[in-house]
Amino acid sequence: MSNLENKLKNIINTFNNVNKEIAYKDLKKLSEKYNKNIDVQKVLFQVSKKMGDIDTSISALKKILFNEGNNILHLSQLYKLLLGKSLFDEALERINLILKIDKKNYEALRDKSYIYFLKNDYIKAKEYIENISKLKDSDYFGFNIKGLIYLKNNFLEKACKYFNTAIKINNQYIDSYNNLGNCLLELEKLDEAKKIFISAFKIDKKNVSTLINLANVLSLQDDIVGAVRYYNEALKLEPNNQEILSNLAICYCRDGKEKEAKIYYDKALKINPYDYKLIYAYCTLNLKLNDFDQSWNLFDSRLLIEKNKDKLKSFDLVKNSLFNNLIINPKDKLLVLREQGIGEEILFSSIYSEMINKFENVKIEADKRLVSIFNRSFGKQIFVEDGYYSQNSKAINFDKITYAGSLIKFFRKNKADFDYNNYLNAKKDIVYKYKEKLNHHKDRLKIGISWKSVINIYGALKSLSIKDFEPFFTDDRLIINLQYGNIESDKKYIFDQNKYLEVFSDLDLFNDIESCMGLLKNLDLFITVSNSTAHFAGALGVPTIVLCPKKSSTYYYWNTNSGSSIWYKNMKIIGIDESVSKTIEKINNILKKSNEFKFAN
Repeated sequence: MSNLENKLKNIINTFNNVNKEIAYKDLKKLSEKYNKNIDVQKVLFQVSKKMGDIDTSISALKKILFNEGNNILHLSQLYKLLLGKSLFDEALERINLILKIDKKNYEALRDKSYIYFLKNDYIKAKEYIENISKLKDSDYFGFNIKGLIYLKNNFLEKACKYFNTAIKINNQYIDSYNNLGNCLLELEKLDEAKKIFISAFKIDKKNVSTLINLANVLSLQDDIVGAVRYYNEALKLEPNNQEILSNLAICYCRDGKEKEAKIYYDKALKINPYDYKLIYAYCTLNLKLNDFDQSWNLFDSRLLIEKNKDKLKSFDLVKNSLFNNLIINPKDKLLVLREQGIGEEILFSSIYSEMINKFENVKIEADKRLVSIFNRSFGKQIFVEDGYYSQNSKAINFDKITYAGSLIKFFRKNKADFDYNNYLNAKKDIVYKYKEKLNHHKDRLKIGISWKSVINIYGALKSLSIKDFEPFFTDDRLIINLQYGNIESDKKYIFDQNKYLEVFSDLDLFNDIESCMGLLKNLDLFITVSNSTAHFAGALGVPTIVLCPKKSSTYYYWNTNSGSSIWYKNMKIIGIDESVSKTIEKINNILKKSNEFKFAN
């Protein structure tokens, strides 16, 4: 046995049986002397890895590969270390070398897709995971990765299937439970998600991700006390975890608890000043409290939330004009862009009359369904379809470009600035058309209803069932459908109860907004959950009751505490604090008392 072999043997013995630190120190000295010796580098790789010195372990592997040439074992060991250090591009280089040697290498293909997932390239991640013809039956990690990739590509049902498979293979692997629960949240299945998170909690009561997820779903279900309890349990384990502090603040914002929200808001922002979801939640709390100075300074944070930013086609055009940098001269050539939701587009259009008077040269992009409505209502042919300018580089010739919501701060500085009436006008001939259609019901109270919203998780939280509205169906009232989307099962239910719902089958409530507005103007009262039609009714001045089933789905423009909306006159806002049936009974009592509805703010 050579002298070097003896030294290595003694170092290994010392490491295993005497003192790891001394052995490691000696080994590093030896490696400096025998820098190109493969046996020394192999021992250094193993020992440094056990000591948690990953940089040294990576360096040793690179020397081994340089001297011995590429082989799958060492390349695999190296890319996994690089992956642990989040050196994704370097890891990919080594994986590609493996695939040159073995193009069907299972682990390399799986982990290549995982790296693209970590790099947020979900399309490529899906492409590579599908290059594996069949995941190994025992590979719960592989099924979990595939589920994550499908979740990010919005194949939610398939994602659930892969997470469930991972759990069947290894029912102690908590990541799959948490991922499955989050997937169920995206599918708006809150009760099922809660059950999954509880299953994960039973496996490990100190898993921080599980505690956060369980708190999140309870917060969405308005169980604020339960949510706060689990957030605090997570906070005991990780006192400086920004996500927990942020979610606690958002939870208190939903509950309208300003002091508690402020405490956690300040703590969270000290750790991450760029938590735009939190900033926006705190902003909307202040808006509800009519603290406009505090609110408008934070309002543009809505545009920087990743999910929102991805939906804004023209974000790059306006990103340099956000926040307090937006200074507009009345003579500037100004382009105003719409945001992603038609409801808020209607809300923000409440400033258009004042804005048109202030700015001499303005063009405004709008949802194509609104262009003619806006041009007529505001008396100027300055409205064009979304993308007319912003998606045409040759047509972009403006001094300033901004989103409509970013201009609110110039026109709504205090409560008195909201003193305006209805600002949209329905077409007179369409109003008359529906008046004629409803003429044979002139002795009955005409009540429009809309019971659901169809947008993302908050759609389910904002929605009710037509069964909830059944008490409104009485002989002295004509109940008129204003619910867009598929309502075939709802119509059948009402028919089976021997009730009558007036449905204009030739009216496309989602696309034909002109006709929708004409119908709204013929109502004595509109009863609805929070959806885009509620905003149309408000902007038209139609007497409206808005029902808000969950605190988590109550936006800044509906104030359940005051029972009103500062944005719209003649609206009553009702939160469901006890049961839906008691709330419907409360509304029924309002209907019995009067045929004229005025809900002055």
